[in-house]
Amino acid sequence: MRQKGKTLVAIAVGRPFGPYQIRDVLGKGASATVFVGRRSDGVDVAVKVLSTFAMGNADFRAAVPREFNALNKIRHPNVIAVEKMGTIADVLFIELEWIDGPTLDQIMTAGKPLSAHSAVTIAIGIADALAACHDQGVVHRDVKPSNVLMRGHDVPVLFDFGLAQDDENPDAEPGRLYATPMTASPEQVAAEGKVDGRADVYALGVTLFRMATGKLPFYGERMDLLRMHAENEPPPPRSIEKSLAEPLEQVILRAIKKRPEDRYQSAQELADALRAIPDEQLALPKRRGLFRR
Repeated sequence: MRQKGKTLVAIAVGRPFGPYQIRDVLGKGASATVFVGRRSDGVDVAVKVLSTFAMGNADFRAAVPREFNALNKIRHPNVIAVEKMGTIADVLFIELEWIDGPTLDQIMTAGKPLSAHSAVTIAIGIADALAACHDQGVVHRDVKPSNVLMRGHDVPVLFDFGLAQDDENPDAEPGRLYATPMTASPEQVAAEGKVDGRADVYALGVTLFRMATGKLPFYGERMDLLRMHAENEPPPPRSIEKSLAEPLEQVILRAIKKRPEDRYQSAQELADALRAIPDEQLALPKRRGLFRR
């Protein structure tokens, strides 16, 4: 494997990669692959390695230290811990905490909501994580179920800060859409520059909508989704899941208001609103456990 006269190391399960013995593949995208690697001290960690294609792209290479620097400022139990960044055989990598659990997306059955208690508990954990990020000048910009790992039953851990906005490290491409169409806020769709934490509030609101109802507020192809997030009003969550408590519906709808000034003004404010919902309104007799039946 060669790139501009350099030989890049082949990374495979069962082979060493620098100080890591590669044990498994956790996930693979266009720009990077995440492996489980066992360090020489016997500790298993996640190793995010830039792909051959991405190593040939200056913007992708620049994104690695931006992601590391953003994560390195945040220490919170609901945010994945970063350990180190480096280069092995001309390949950029980041070492991260390894969480042996599924993503939130993986535990959600299509069309089936979580229990109200689980949905709120998970959303509070994500909101707390976002509040810690925002306190450090970091906006995640890609909050969605597949970017949340589950540590145990109801403990979410936010990860994948590859699209994060960091006040200390400006974007390489101002005006680009830094978001996933599924959860993009209207201001991200406009792609007019810097956004603030209220974009993450919107994305968490969409994620909570799915947890509470089993469905997303909008469906369609990429451009249709972006247009709907920018222009269309979402359906009331209780029109989809009739057993949903009205206070929870109101929290969701406020979180996904089109105008940032109409939403909760911080992730902490959203977390407080969720905590204020009485427990008895989240308890559903004969519907215990993670999923509603």
